[in-house]
Amino acid sequence: MSLPSPGSTPLHEQPDTHGFGRVTAGFEGRVMHYVAQGPFDAALMAAGKRCTNIAAERMPADRRYVSLMEFRRPLGMDDDGLREFKETVGGFVERRIVPLATVLLLAPGDDEHPMVRTMTEVYQCSRPVVVCTQAAAAWAEVNRVLRDADLPEQAASAPR
Repeated sequence: MSLPSPGSTPLHEQPDTHGFGRVTAGFEGRVMHYVAQGPFDAALMAAGKRCTNIAAERMPADRRYVSLMEFRRPLGMDDDGLREFKETVGGFVERRIVPLATVLLLAPGDDEHPMVRTMTEVYQCSRPVVVCTQAAAAWAEVNRVLRDADLPEQAASAPR
């Protein structure tokens, strides 16, 4: 069996063989685009908080934005990860860094995963949440929220 040469497969399609997740976040206009690949443990949640803090430096001055969050397998969150996640969301709410809405983009079938249901419940305490399993539907929801807030729509960005 031969392994693919480096760079022949996009990173997001490679299996997680290292036992840790990956996370990126950045602003694209009025959309904070966040991509996380599990496992969603405390280390990934802490990295997500740092990443979001850095991305927040590019937040629109009026703080009106939509959060588009892509969650990639493996899904699953332990108790430490859940505690870190709740603390992170609560800290952003206290600092008034809360999107107009959060749109979760997941693989088909992952929308019923217990971790996704739990995270959705936490997010819903501070903003509307919509779960999508297709990128086009997720971007349509992002643009619906922007339109409803009298903000310009935004073209979909390429997957990271």
